[in-house]
Amino acid sequence: MLKLYKKDGDTLRYWEAWVHEDKLTVHWGVVGEQGEEKHLPLPADEDPDMALAQAAEPLVDQGYDEPEPDMMTPLVIQYPLQGKGTGQDFSKRNDVEELVTSMLGWTGNGEVEGAETQPGRMNVFCWVLVPDIAVRTLVEALDEDDLLEGAVLAVVREDEPPRVLWPEDYSGPFRV
Repeated sequence: MLKLYKKDGDTLRYWEAWVHEDKLTVHWGVVGEQGEEKHLPLPADEDPDMALAQAAEPLVDQGYDEPEPDMMTPLVIQYPLQGKGTGQDFSKRNDVEELVTSMLGWTGNGEVEGAETQPGRMNVFCWVLVPDIAVRTLVEALDEDDLLEGAVLAVVREDEPPRVLWPEDYSGPFRV
């Protein structure tokens, strides 16, 4: 998979492409929006990496580039647990991880890095480009799938205390 981004005034645009089976899928839009996609046939003798490079070439010429690591912001989605949690909690963690992976991917706003369960809490770790937009789209998606109850979304940078972005009135402690 290849992901490219371009700042266009106040708008951040994304373009991504990947090869699956015998097709090249291209997906593009504005970060935070579902965007558009098209599928192109991939000739049997075509090197997939070469196909990706050729598809990206016009975008690179327009100023699209891969994101620098410092552009990405760590975002944690956390749920409280009773003790070490239950099988139901583990299933919920998988559901949340799958939903968040899909939403961040299809809105061009990042990716899930992993998840963990610790006594008292469950975390899903993400890297996002625009935290406020990520929170908006993730809260909507989690709510739609009945996975929002108890969720706390926070930016967690190594050199700063966690900053809870949702719920807005959250006053409890937050630790990873």
